[in-house]
Amino acid sequence: MLTYDEALALLRGLQVPAQTEELPIEHALGAVLAREVRAGCDQPPFDRATMDGIAVRSCERRVFCVVGSVMAGERFEGALAEDEAVAIMTGAPVPEGCGVVPVEVVERDGELARVDPSWELRPGRNVARRGEDAQEGAAVLLAGARLSVACVAAAAMAGARTVEAWQPPRLGILTTGDEVGAAGPAGIQDSNGPLLAAFATALGLPFERAHAPDDAERMQAVLRGLAERNEIVVTVGGVSMGEKDLVPAAAAMAGYRQLLHRVAIQPGKPLLLAQRDDGRALMGLPGNPVSVLATAHLFLAPLVGRFLGGWEPAWLERPLAVAHAHRGKRRLFLPARLDASGLHPIAWNGSGDLYAAAHGDGLVDLEPGGAWGPGTVLRFLPYLGQGADERALLPRSPRA
Repeated sequence: MLTYDEALALLRGLQVPAQTEELPIEHALGAVLAREVRAGCDQPPFDRATMDGIAVRSCERRVFCVVGSVMAGERFEGALAEDEAVAIMTGAPVPEGCGVVPVEVVERDGELARVDPSWELRPGRNVARRGEDAQEGAAVLLAGARLSVACVAAAAMAGARTVEAWQPPRLGILTTGDEVGAAGPAGIQDSNGPLLAAFATALGLPFERAHAPDDAERMQAVLRGLAERNEIVVTVGGVSMGEKDLVPAAAAMAGYRQLLHRVAIQPGKPLLLAQRDDGRALMGLPGNPVSVLATAHLFLAPLVGRFLGGWEPAWLERPLAVAHAHRGKRRLFLPARLDASGLHPIAWNGSGDLYAAAHGDGLVDLEPGGAWGPGTVLRFLPYLGQGADERALLPRSPRA
């Protein structure tokens, strides 16, 4: 049985059939850059006024004659004398050698402008210099960056109309088990299928879903079809060592070679990783919903990242808000809330307690046998697709 670090290192070493694509900038949100984006021109492209006011050359005078105005998109032709000024708007090109006096400290009387004596005049004040933000040809977004709304805007400002990005792998989601979605007292709701569909959507992955009962022939047929259509197949349940744990054999029949089967973590020990000769991969997750939530973040996301130039979800380091101990023998990735005071590990009823996990913002990494006081800094992995303080507003469990 591999440790978490050993399993992750094995996963990071996988060779996969990754491809790139050219995306219009308007459709690039969430894409991972395969090539850096460089500034097509200096930014700002000219000395730019950072506020409304008057542009002046002199730092000694307090009274100026306003000889014109400069709006955004216009340029003042000529040079200003020491006693002259032009009215200027935010974003407009500043005449050479001038600073900008904000409109709030300027008193206008027709063509005369008087500057408040307490205002400090100095050259270049309230002016963003040409090329100050980025010079032409400079890299403004590096390869490997996952494009946020702000990054898309930055690429557009750099003059990019398209970006070269890693093509997201197709994900085949296979839930298993006679009990999933079945009627009667032994049936259970299918939460894992929607969980993984939402996971795929959060990462911008095309996906398809299927279900296989506890029947070897049927499972082999369904899995084989998913394997042919998708770069990654993720299964749920059926990966342990029970009589109905049919996924490992079905994966082998579909051409997958097993790379690992168990990892010394909690939740999620019975994890399966396999790969075909063509580089396509299969990950078998355990069936308990919190195990699926945890292992999807810990292993499935980095596996997806192998097709995205090595991208992985970012871990944070945050202090504990309360004392906590982990007396178990396996490394624990426990759901936790994060607020201004730090991390609050969530009391749970084991790996089936999805409601408790949904109270959290992510997973805190706890070494076995450890005890930590308030303020101890620990690793924290935020849930994908969830912003700060956007956790579900669920009734609080007595354990939480």
